[in-house]
Amino acid sequence: MSVFHDTIGAYAAAIGALDPIAFAACFARECELHDPVGAPPHRGLDGARAMLAGFLPLLESIHFRSGEVFLNGRSAAFTWMIEATGKNGRAASAHGIDVVEFDESGKIVRTSGYWDPGPFVGALTA
Repeated sequence: MSVFHDTIGAYAAAIGALDPIAFAACFARECELHDPVGAPPHRGLDGARAMLAGFLPLLESIHFRSGEVFLNGRSAAFTWMIEATGKNGRAASAHGIDVVEFDESGKIVRTSGYWDPGPFVGALTA
């Protein structure tokens, strides 16, 4: 395993724990999160924290599973699946692919999330 695999593991664990501080610790100071791709990016550590924190009012619990990691140099792609229960009591799930780029220390400098959050958020807000 590499430092890049360790970072992806920490990223998945932070989402599963609903911990915006641990989530932001996976990223470089000047990071950029495109999640989902096409949405306005979240920038910097404050942006990373805010991205995950934005889900906290909706979620009672979450289980995040990352799939196989495909690493090439300082870039990686991996599949993932989320199963969650909203504060409204409804179940929601989503799956997608994240493509990440790392700095030399293993921190994420850029992430691109390929998924459709509409049905997931819709189930949590209905």
